[in-house]
Amino acid sequence: MPTPTLLADFAELSFRPDLQILLGRWLRPISTAELQQSYEALLTAAVPPKCRFWLLDLRRRGISSEDDTLWTLETFLPLLAPRLGGRVYLAFLVSPGHLSAIDQESGAPMVTNAQCHVRLFTDEGLATAWLGRRRQHESV
Repeated sequence: MPTPTLLADFAELSFRPDLQILLGRWLRPISTAELQQSYEALLTAAVPPKCRFWLLDLRRRGISSEDDTLWTLETFLPLLAPRLGGRVYLAFLVSPGHLSAIDQESGAPMVTNAQCHVRLFTDEGLATAWLGRRRQHESV
């Protein structure tokens, strides 16, 4: 298991070469500047291995503001596919209170387009399995 890179005191990033997954975990609630800094650090970490499969643990990050969500969806996500060479898959881990029981099982779709596929999960194992299936599907 690779050693995570700590981003100040609010996030840790690591690349799992065995799974071909970039893992980002926020360690506490963050500001808008910290949100943008952490996403930019994730993209920088993803470029050398061209990693298009991300597992992002939002459970300790707190609720994003509407402006932060818009920045993520409209400004940040469109940067990924061109920089990483194909459709990017993101599994966001959220607290169980954020998803229905059915969505907790299969992941709630948040964004699906030619550039990006985002699902929300409450279970890290299910999120990792979904990313593995997507990676396997992409390699066929």
